[in-house]
Amino acid sequence: IVYLHTLDCYESDSITPGPRRMKGGAMDVFQMCHLSNVYGWKDEDGNVIRKAKDPRIGRVVATLRYEWYWIWAQHYNPNSWIMLVDARDSFFQTNPFANLPRNQNGLLYFFGENAEATRLGISTKNRNWLLRSYGHETMTAMSEKPTICSGSTMGEQLAIETYLRAMVREWDETDIKMTGADQGFHNYLYYSGKLAGSSTISKLVVWEQGKGIINNLGALRTKPFSEWGFYNNQTYEVYNWDGTLSPVAHQWDRDKHLHSHYQGELFKEWKQQFKNRVVT
Repeated sequence: IVYLHTLDCYESDSITPGPRRMKGGAMDVFQMCHLSNVYGWKDEDGNVIRKAKDPRIGRVVATLRYEWYWIWAQHYNPNSWIMLVDARDSFFQTNPFANLPRNQNGLLYFFGENAEATRLGISTKNRNWLLRSYGHETMTAMSEKPTICSGSTMGEQLAIETYLRAMVREWDETDIKMTGADQGFHNYLYYSGKLAGSSTISKLVVWEQGKGIINNLGALRTKPFSEWGFYNNQTYEVYNWDGTLSPVAHQWDRDKHLHSHYQGELFKEWKQQFKNRVVT
């Protein structure tokens, strides 16, 4: 199922319409956008009688997406498992939903970045997201904490829905315009204990990098993946630290060898296969 919705996007003055595109034709995720005509009013028969404009200031797509996620999550049963992941730089090697614990009344999974390679205070971007959103005192208190990736989350719908409402509220409370600030929200929600008292999150598990279903690789870009020992450059497979195949490899494009394989070979092959399928 693919959900489509047109955004109202603007130039830096937040007035001039500007649906900008990146070099490859994709939408420019750094521009400010509104989520209009999503909410509204229905009559007693369920017919939409009026749509609402977005009353808030524009926010970047990386921030706005959590509201989309929350809306889409409403279509699933409370105990259904949902994955939120950056699709552009992720690939699946095994079924990530196999053997998951079921009917846990709100189990939520977060996935960390490599704690030896980075911490919240080491990364300039993570440090600035926290500083701009929550101030110097909070940033300093969290500076030695391992970074938890906001681009990879799993959980039962009951917990995911609560988490997403919390993410949307963090933006409403901080009013930050920086792209990527959602990672600051994500880490703050965990380390501040803000999610701990929720009746709809029975347990929150943070998986260390390379030990869970989603393997976040971005912090390991300092040398070829094969030199770390978790990547086979003959089979193009990514492994967890225990030697098992990572169900989901996230941020794979930070490695030159793996990037060349997908971007230079597979993507072209898949594109041609798609064209041939359309023609026939």
